[in-house]
Amino acid sequence: MTEPSAADVHRATRVFKALAHPYRVRLACALADGHTATQKELLDEFGWPQSTMARHLAGMRDGGLIRAERKGNQVYLGLQGTVTPRLLAAVCAWVHPDTGEQFAADLAMAGETAS
Repeated sequence: MTEPSAADVHRATRVFKALAHPYRVRLACALADGHTATQKELLDEFGWPQSTMARHLAGMRDGGLIRAERKGNQVYLGLQGTVTPRLLAAVCAWVHPDTGEQFAADLAMAGETAS
């Protein structure tokens, strides 16, 4: 097996850092499968303060996980690339092997206890 390049290791580190919070995992799950949403829609769905949502979306943008697409006067957010959904599927299958697919959905709907 060949050693990964320093750039590849750095990119992977950014992805893991961007997902290293329960709220960010929940956001990633909510935007999985090509789903897009505005920040307002995400605020309504999760009920978090706007500052919390903005902070976690910024962390995901910094990690290269979120893309933004303007449609009229709305900005729709979605996952960027294929790495994040594939990574989440692998993590969910690992964490909860019997119900990995359901686990990903449950993450998106989980209680509001993490901060």
